[in-house]
Amino acid sequence: MKSEQTYTFDEVICVEVPNGLPGTKTALKQVEFALASVRARGGHLVKLVHDEGLGAARVRLRSEIRRMLRVYKKEDRILLMIRGEDFSMSDNLTRYLADRCPQVELDPDMDRGNENITLVYF
Repeated sequence: MKSEQTYTFDEVICVEVPNGLPGTKTALKQVEFALASVRARGGHLVKLVHDEGLGAARVRLRSEIRRMLRVYKKEDRILLMIRGEDFSMSDNLTRYLADRCPQVELDPDMDRGNENITLVYF
């Protein structure tokens, strides 16, 4: 009998924005520290959950995190990032990631268009 494999990311990081702009800066530092920590431990895959805050604060947080990750990509600090909206097996980056980490196909956010997550692969 085949045993079931448990699906896990190296880390799932929930990013919170207490209130307004200072919260966004704090949240970006939290993401920066968490990614560095996962990478230092030899991790490869992180799921950022950035659904905290209300309305404009949530949109700003998501935009700022993704802006930071695009810079990280240009600096070769990460290999790729996948926006939750694109996290689908019909997406080239997602298929690339699934070839390296097959367990991502089991993620509950797969094919859900969840804009409140971003995947990061080192």
